[in-house]
Amino acid sequence: MYSLYYSPLARKLGLAKSTDWGVAIRRVSNGYNTILGEEKNNSFTIIENTDDYWFADPLLFSDNGKTWLFVEAYNRKSHKGEIGYFEIVEGRAVNFKIVIDTPTHMSYPFVFKYLDEYYMIPETGAAHHIALYKAKSFPGTWELDTILLDNVVYRDSTIIPDNNGMFKVLSYKQEGTNRFNMKNTFTVFQLDMKEKRLTKISEFLDKKQNNRPAGPCFINGGGLFRVSQKCNRAYGEAMYVYEINGDGQFKNDRLVNLFTGNNICLQNGKKVVLTHTYSQAGGYEVVDYRCLL
Repeated sequence: MYSLYYSPLARKLGLAKSTDWGVAIRRVSNGYNTILGEEKNNSFTIIENTDDYWFADPLLFSDNGKTWLFVEAYNRKSHKGEIGYFEIVEGRAVNFKIVIDTPTHMSYPFVFKYLDEYYMIPETGAAHHIALYKAKSFPGTWELDTILLDNVVYRDSTIIPDNNGMFKVLSYKQEGTNRFNMKNTFTVFQLDMKEKRLTKISEFLDKKQNNRPAGPCFINGGGLFRVSQKCNRAYGEAMYVYEINGDGQFKNDRLVNLFTGNNICLQNGKKVVLTHTYSQAGGYEVVDYRCLL
């Protein structure tokens, strides 16, 4: 059934059905990370979808001893993503709230901090821009600060702190109308937060579709790692983990692991077939997933 799911014809004919997207969380055991294959037995607890929303693109953010989970909250009635968050309290995701709702689809709410202020770059490809939001009152109230780049479609912008108010931004440009003529480009920007300006540093054509960002970078054993989506057969097929080599180009990063639905142990025992986002912070890990019906 797993191989059947990755057949576009099988999905089109309704022969490979799966659940809505969902999000699950677990505590990190002894500093080990599921994404690197170091921890396989500790199960993830499902954060239940609601009648109004299902959840995906989970991105944790931790600060001053507290942890929040920002998510794409897909509105079942309007058929578009909105941005919401949960508080993480003793391993439970509580007090869900929608914080950004625009006329177009939004997802992948990447939150970061600069000069004691909180910012977010969500994925706003449907609006054809890269937008920077600022928290008026963190974590619940946000306002549009700056359109960093306009008239372009970039996906899943991921921020890496640099120094002196500078950040690297990894993003994924998609051009085309279908899977046969789609052109995918992995792009590295420099974000100058003093000037609120993006400058392109480098880019490369991602012919194998192995480099679309899939969550924040993380440190393990002194190495810096990034997570990306493997989606050449199906969206959410798996995630790659690369160790960043430090040349600033990211093209020659070392592949260290392939993370699939088989690596996710859900508390309810259901088998995961798709996953495309991973995040860790505050002693927790989160993934999104779809299960077979």
